[in-house]
Amino acid sequence: MRKLLRVALAAFAPPALAGCAVGPDTSYVAPVEREADAQVLGSGVAAFVGLRLSPGSTVALTPTSWDQPNDAVTPVLADTLRRQGFGVVEGEQPAPANAHRVRYLVTSLDSGNLVRVTLDGSSEGARFFARDTAGGLQAGGPYTVTQAEAAR
Repeated sequence: MRKLLRVALAAFAPPALAGCAVGPDTSYVAPVEREADAQVLGSGVAAFVGLRLSPGSTVALTPTSWDQPNDAVTPVLADTLRRQGFGVVEGEQPAPANAHRVRYLVTSLDSGNLVRVTLDGSSEGARFFARDTAGGLQAGGPYTVTQAEAAR
């Protein structure tokens, strides 16, 4: 029964909660418990971007909402993407027309975090990061990827 509750919460609660907190052109990052969590989560988002886009591309990180001054994940994400060879546009900086838009939602769930990443409004990945026995975050499995199809 507990496992069924976790699955239901993982599927329905984060999208509903994140949708209330931010608009469609805003990213959201819940407060992280430890500094090391920001490293794992930021690198995890960058890994998804790296799987879907070619290095050398420019990505525009959708800014987090105004009420998140202590976002520890975005700086790690931006640094990791730069090290992977991406051009990165942050915050309110103007982005080139060919930049890929990256929106990310990091929400607390159970004792871990659920990460959702959207690329260009059409490709989305979701991944749960669980706590290991030492209390650190680790990927709880691969990204689940969805791709929106153009209307016919």
